[in-house]
Amino acid sequence: MKPKTPLDTALHFLKYRARSEFEVDQKLRLKGFSEPERRVTLKKLKSAGLLNDLDFAKMWLENRNELHPEGSKLLFLEMKRLGISEDIIKKVLDEDNISEIKKAKLLIQQKSKIMHNLSESESRQKMIAFLARRGFSWETISQVLKIN
Repeated sequence: MKPKTPLDTALHFLKYRARSEFEVDQKLRLKGFSEPERRVTLKKLKSAGLLNDLDFAKMWLENRNELHPEGSKLLFLEMKRLGISEDIIKKVLDEDNISEIKKAKLLIQQKSKIMHNLSESESRQKMIAFLARRGFSWETISQVLKIN
């Protein structure tokens, strides 16, 4: 069996889901490929349209909003961890058509179904903590929960 090329390794890695340039580079680095090999491979993938951080960030945000909505602060940190540049993150978050308020209200509706047996003050405290853990600002939390 012949050894895998960096391109074969990257294509196999991309087969399962879209990835950021950083993720592909990390994978190639872990597999022991040199810097020049990784650079050439990334360039080939980009020119073939298989690797694009802006498209990846948009798709990732859309998927996140649908399956696991979060506040902008947490989304920013997660995309940063995936190696997306701050400029791209800001652009994608600015273009996000779902407002923070709308996301937070959706989460409150989902969460309130399982918290019906708690007192109002207990429920409110849990909702505040829940939304804060999901990366929503105090301003958004207080607006959604109508806190003075």
